Amino acid sequence: MSFARRAALTGGLLALGLVACHKVPYTGRRQLNLIPDSIMRGVGKSSYSSTLSSEKVEKKGADHDRLVKVGGKISKVADQPKYDWSFSMIDDDETINAWCLPGGYIAFYTGILPVLQNEAGMAFVMGHETAHATAHHGAERMSQQLTLIGGLAGLEIFMANATDLEPEKRAIILGALGLGAEVGILLPFSRTHESEADVIGMMYAAEAGYPPEESIALWDRMDMVASSNIPAFLSTHPSNDKRKANLKEWMPQARKKYDRHKQGGDTTEVVWPGLETSGGKKGRPR
Repeated sequence: MSFARRAALTGGLLALGLVACHKVPYTGRRQLNLIPDSIMRGVGKSSYSSTLSSEKVEKKGADHDRLVKVGGKISKVADQPKYDWSFSMIDDDETINAWCLPGGYIAFYTGILPVLQNEAGMAFVMGHETAHATAHHGAERMSQQLTLIGGLAGLEIFMANATDLEPEKRAIILGALGLGAEVGILLPFSRTHESEADVIGMMYAAEAGYPPEESIALWDRMDMVASSNIPAFLSTHPSNDKRKANLKEWMPQARKKYDRHKQGGDTTEVVWPGLETSGGKKGRPR
């Protein structure tokens, strides 16, 4: 490749990086995002429909109505008018989980309700899931993977043309580098996303009028039902202790928001009793 072509390519990549650099709400972390939000919203809408088609979704009832109520408050605070906010309650008592797809497509499993216990607990998890969308975590993960794939492909071309390594040895090197990138780059970013979603979710819940202390109480309850034998450095989620420590650091700011926006009534009153402590259920918010 000539010097002029290399310079043009380098300049183009630098320009793309500058254009694609965004800041995460509240934390201010800069992220590389190469995929337009309009595309991600389309992916989220399509995936939402296909995922729910194989689940038993509650269309009405007290749990459904409360989910929509809390979701409406949190999404209003999130202030993303282009998002097609949708909230679904999946009838599955064996799964302790909730998730969000790009564009604001959110689902809760009924199995998580006893862990939430109250409306404030639901608000924090709703804020956490909403944060994944507003912080564009899905697009960032895809951008990281695209960058990694491009880098490994470039290395393979270099080794094939500039070294005497046999194909088998090149494959071993690429495999080792790919695993190293997965452990050293992609998984830590996932843990960063979870920590960010916790912080942003607590802020959203506080601004919507829910006490931020319930975010820590929820992880105390999660400790009672969910455990994992996966080493922390290989897990896509931070440990519950680290999550609680992170939330405590941000608590003073969240408390100020709550003091300005607190609502009437007791949102910590138990709505969903029957928390099990046997650890027999599966899943966790993601």
